[in-house]
Amino acid sequence: MRKIFTAISAAAGFLSLASTKVFAQAVGAVQQTGIPFTDLGNLIRNILAVLFFVAGLAAFIFLIIGGIQYITAGGDPKAAASARDRITGAIVGLIIVVAAFAIVLILERVFGIRIVSGVVFPASQGQSGT
Repeated sequence: MRKIFTAISAAAGFLSLASTKVFAQAVGAVQQTGIPFTDLGNLIRNILAVLFFVAGLAAFIFLIIGGIQYITAGGDPKAAASARDRITGAIVGLIIVVAAFAIVLILERVFGIRIVSGVVFPASQGQSGT
């Protein structure tokens, strides 16, 4: 019962701190500047670039985790087999990601379109990085 009371009082305290006065802006005050994507092609190009990066990073992380598991197996055959399977899965996943990226690059050359080459993220346009 005490846990429920503590949770309810914490939620009530948070809500009381979060509530502030809100003043409405004038109707014409909202400006839509800095929209990062102007067409569907740029959106798809950026999504693919991010997905390839995340997939490669995930495969690398699983490879590292599998290596650590293999090192810490300590002679246990089940743990070593599990770690070996994780390493094998990570390598296969990395090969699939590289093959998919190569296929996309081949499609770029064949059709003369830009899919992942020359990806420029909206936040990096015109900024010096500081």
